[in-house]
Amino acid sequence: MRVRLSRPVRIENGQGPPRYPVKEALGSARTLIFKGDRVMCSCCGLSFRHFLFSPYGSARCPRCLSFERYRLLCRWLSDETDFGRGRAVRALDIAPTWAFQEFCRSFPLVDYLSVDIASPMAMRHMDIRGLDLPSGEFDWLFCYHVLEHVDDDEKALSEMFRVLKPGGTAVISVPIRCDVTVERSELTGQEAEDILTYEDHIRGYGRDFDSLLERAGFSVDVVPFVERFSEADVGRLGLDVTEDLYVSRKPAGHPAS
Repeated sequence: MRVRLSRPVRIENGQGPPRYPVKEALGSARTLIFKGDRVMCSCCGLSFRHFLFSPYGSARCPRCLSFERYRLLCRWLSDETDFGRGRAVRALDIAPTWAFQEFCRSFPLVDYLSVDIASPMAMRHMDIRGLDLPSGEFDWLFCYHVLEHVDDDEKALSEMFRVLKPGGTAVISVPIRCDVTVERSELTGQEAEDILTYEDHIRGYGRDFDSLLERAGFSVDVVPFVERFSEADVGRLGLDVTEDLYVSRKPAGHPAS
């Protein structure tokens, strides 16, 4: 039987994260082509002559194709937390990317699960407004630039809160476009074009996003992590200068269900 390498190849008896042999082979080739030490990717840990640039204006890692906001997340996890080190944890990744999946898979102590409503990269398919997962199951949860596509973001956040263990940590990111969150239906055509940027964005989140997380039950720290780096290091590491980290925790004393 011929294996279609463009499709994900399951590992660990069909239960593990998918592998993309073609992506891996091309990544290895680009690693050799762009070999150097001027820039470094915090997702795969490799150094290169320079990053790749996409049509969307983002700087992609030659090896793992990570972009700025994920390199910022991986750097924070590596520098500021014990993620993947010290104790075994369960991690839920909503709307996975290959770069972050491979980062999580690099830690034997991380029991990783990815979900998405349709993506072939996800290990399981489900709607985040109704996660088919037990309550209080995960130590870590990651949801990056998803909620702006979801009509009922409050329901999605309540589900994320439900499946997180008491004391667990969620890092939930959205594009911050304005001071106060606004729905597309409240905007004129020109305002929607200016604020939302993409046709599939239902709303533009504002700097009040932490209040939405708190209403879902989370204790929130807004961490301007990128400010800890010099301008030279931001360029060398290819970090996102526009995003703070919304580090959201489920109170330790909260019931698991």
